[in-house]
Amino acid sequence: MAKLARLGTLAMGKESSGSPGTYVAPNIGLPYTGSSGFEDVIAQLRDESVRADDSVLHGSYQGPSSSDWSIDLMAYPDLAPHFFCATIGPDVVTAGTSTTLSVLTAVGATVVSLPVSLAAGTIIRLDTGALQEYAVTVGAPTGTGPYVHTVTTVAGASVGLAYGHAVSAVVQTPTIHTFKQNPAIALPTYSLTYFDTVSTVSCSYVRFSEVGLKIDPKASVSLSLKATGAPSVPQTAATGAYTAYDPWLGWSWTQTIGGAASTRGLTYDATFKRAVEAIASSDGTQGPREVFAGALEYDGTLKAIYENSLDLGLFTGNTQLPLVMALQQPISRGGQSLTLTSSKSAVFKGKRDLSGPYSNADFSVSGVANTVDGGVVQAVVANWQTTAY
Repeated sequence: MAKLARLGTLAMGKESSGSPGTYVAPNIGLPYTGSSGFEDVIAQLRDESVRADDSVLHGSYQGPSSSDWSIDLMAYPDLAPHFFCATIGPDVVTAGTSTTLSVLTAVGATVVSLPVSLAAGTIIRLDTGALQEYAVTVGAPTGTGPYVHTVTTVAGASVGLAYGHAVSAVVQTPTIHTFKQNPAIALPTYSLTYFDTVSTVSCSYVRFSEVGLKIDPKASVSLSLKATGAPSVPQTAATGAYTAYDPWLGWSWTQTIGGAASTRGLTYDATFKRAVEAIASSDGTQGPREVFAGALEYDGTLKAIYENSLDLGLFTGNTQLPLVMALQQPISRGGQSLTLTSSKSAVFKGKRDLSGPYSNADFSVSGVANTVDGGVVQAVVANWQTTAY
């Protein structure tokens, strides 16, 4: 009987840094889209020796084996950082603030009293369970402790809290996760566990070779992942926990090009890439000795409205100024954010496009190694995960 394809599952576990290639049961569910999946890659060794006959192939043998993965996902703010860690570098955590309400609040309240002072524009998460909600501080707080903060649940508007909250209800600010290159710390490896609706298999020693991030204001932000690992083996059925958050949405995209804010962006496709190789060596096994990851490349393609020559001037002048791409959820949905910064970016292609109803231009950009980013790019995520990736 035919199987319902949507019953398939894919999940991931981070392997121990001291034991790459040792299988780890998954704890991270990957809600993939499209035809995501993997294939076992086994080299064919052909015997095409001449044997006084009119046949070419006289034998076929299996050579080295590995696995190739292609996974498409929406860019969820608690999930995407795993892949920044896998390709850019280790997570440096800046802990958020955790405190409690000093005074109870009622439904519709636009102020909260806290024992700590928070800067204007700080996103807060109030309470837990069914009463959990998000807000952002507006302006400077007043008082000397407790501090009274004006808040809103919709940025740029005056919208009060949806729920009442008791004294001592938990109040938190986001944790900041900063991903930079650090060649002294090995990139992590992962175990992927896949239920294909018939059986469960797993692949260990998985390294991600490419993370594609696509931003389109008309769509959800999406990720396209490529990875290489050890060949698959039968595995006990196991799944991970799926994200409970909304993905980033393309319309929340803001950008800074050449040091100035720009609203001209139409689409942006970024790629974090490391050449990955499953090394077949003298270890007496068909699978790889190890899966090796090379140096990082960061490339992007930007389509922009062509209403002046500022963007094109970055190409013709080779000015190599900063390129900053940012995303943020609506405050009411958690306010989690992503900022990609290439403090030195080379625009190596610029092309006018007048084929549509309005003029636009296409640009190709690459991150150039610099001391500010510690490499070619850095990613900073503010979300509600308190532990490092």
